[in-house]
Amino acid sequence: MGIKRDWKQYNKQLINRGKIHFWVKPEVIKKWRAGKQKKNGHPLVYSDSFIQAISYIRFKFRMSLRETEGFFTSFVALIKKDTQVPCYTQICRRLKSLSLPSELIQKKGVTDVVLDTTGLKIYGEGEWRAERYSGKKRWKKLHLSMDVISGKLVLAEITNEYVHDTTYLEKTLQRVNGRRGKVLIDGIADSGKCYDLAMRYNKRLLTPPQKGAVIRKEPIYEDRNIAIKMIRGLGDDRLARSIWSKLVGYNRRVIVESMMARWKSLYGGSLKSRCAKRKEIEVQLKAMMINQMIEAQAA
Repeated sequence: MGIKRDWKQYNKQLINRGKIHFWVKPEVIKKWRAGKQKKNGHPLVYSDSFIQAISYIRFKFRMSLRETEGFFTSFVALIKKDTQVPCYTQICRRLKSLSLPSELIQKKGVTDVVLDTTGLKIYGEGEWRAERYSGKKRWKKLHLSMDVISGKLVLAEITNEYVHDTTYLEKTLQRVNGRRGKVLIDGIADSGKCYDLAMRYNKRLLTPPQKGAVIRKEPIYEDRNIAIKMIRGLGDDRLARSIWSKLVGYNRRVIVESMMARWKSLYGGSLKSRCAKRKEIEVQLKAMMINQMIEAQAA
């Protein structure tokens, strides 16, 4: 039987997400000016927290840089605060050098993780040429890793379309604790390298073995051999794999697929930034926003 949802509380949370003060805290508005810095050239005028709050609003409501400047100019005028608003070029430049936490969540509370990837469109000269001359459209791969228990994002990275889906497996495992846990990933991770990585980080790799997979003698394939024997014992067909996924908990991988859908419903299926560094910062900020929503939901 499923968990009964408190619809009154859920509706309240959705309403709060549309409030400006959910993303822009009053203390950020007050401390909009940057502190003293040791850097060459002209000192920064606006604090990182203020630029981060502006970027939150920009990505949440899918606004352009100029629209974001106009929005904050009118917002500051309405609340009657003596706060300067950066112009759209400053917002764009500062995004590239924004200082963000190295980890999305603390790894001591993360034991089980689930990974997946999806594609995001990118715009610019390449996209225009593809539409004009029927060339190949360009896109980026979004790699997401989630904590199975809390539902928060552990890792969010983008790469080009040629990077293998399992590339960020080790980076994900570096962001979880050392307790015995599970790593859920699709069948593309059915390889000795991935099983070896999971064993080194004290994790059990749950990925469906390939059809016709055989028992291997190497110690790193212990979990894989157990999965093969279970599937064979259940009938070695599609139904057997479905039952296996429910028995071992692999069916929980559906939560990362839901996260992909949530990401695209919130931010769309494309990236707003063009510079490579700004793309990375944009993805990190969007991941932090999703974690903030989940924290508010759990509160």
